[in-house]
Amino acid sequence: MLGFLVLSVCFVAIQSNSLEVRVEQLTELSYRNPVIKLDEEKYRTFIRTMPRNYSMVVMFTALAPNRQCKICKEAHSEFTTLAKSSRYSRNFDNRVFFSMVDYDGGASIFQRLKLTSAPVVLHFPASGKRKVEDKFDIERRGISAEALAKWIKERSEVAIEVIRPPNYTNAILLGLFLFAVSSTLLIKGNSLDFLYKWKYWAITAMFIMFAMTSGQMWLHIRGAPFAHVDRASGRTSFIHGGSNMMFVAESYIMAVVNGAIAFGFILMADAPKDPNNPNSKYMSYGGLALVVFFFSVLLAIFRLKHRSYPYSLLF
Repeated sequence: MLGFLVLSVCFVAIQSNSLEVRVEQLTELSYRNPVIKLDEEKYRTFIRTMPRNYSMVVMFTALAPNRQCKICKEAHSEFTTLAKSSRYSRNFDNRVFFSMVDYDGGASIFQRLKLTSAPVVLHFPASGKRKVEDKFDIERRGISAEALAKWIKERSEVAIEVIRPPNYTNAILLGLFLFAVSSTLLIKGNSLDFLYKWKYWAITAMFIMFAMTSGQMWLHIRGAPFAHVDRASGRTSFIHGGSNMMFVAESYIMAVVNGAIAFGFILMADAPKDPNNPNSKYMSYGGLALVVFFFSVLLAIFRLKHRSYPYSLLF
């Protein structure tokens, strides 16, 4: 009986020392690189070995150029931003570590977890088995560092403040805009009648409306990819098939479609204003053709994203 107690105490002590060593190793590795690259051995040591008093957030990705995964690069960039924000924060919490498994260096890990696509972000909790919620829903939440931080707080109760490097793009664009306005006022200082022409303001307002209704603000918030390339077939998809997600290219398509429909209505509305113009009839027909064709395109895109939608026009 005494021998059994001694062995139990020794076993607990060895496990405790092993856990402390692993936490020290993870802390040192994360200091070198906030996103720890895992191979088969490190995956077995830091994730499969129990017990753990820390959580691991792992991104499974495919960054090699031959994989042609554009969203993987964007997701990795946001994931790295979050990992750096956590590691270099004054309130660094060693209850959560960030790591990455690349397919070309960890195909066996992909197979073990039955992962067939990338990127995928999984949370390995400190205790217990993984749940459905421990898989980050990229399609619904997007790939931004802020969305990842919110999800990690839900799963591990560790709050991470995302710290991004300074972005001077907005300042540069503002400077260019002010320079353009100043130059215009300097050149046409004596003739500012163009500011009172309603057509200029109407065109500007329409461009803003097309940009907003095409989903640009949603894309800016979610950080969606430009398009998707199927690794198996090499086919590029510019329109996402789901109703809760869209690509950047899709927003451009929607802006063009909405603009063409609006232009068609303008042609039909302006044609009767000048009955003496011999081209007014062709303007009306052209406007009608634009509206019918591009509204059919709009319905086709809507059916692609909502499979149960029954209506169509030309196709």
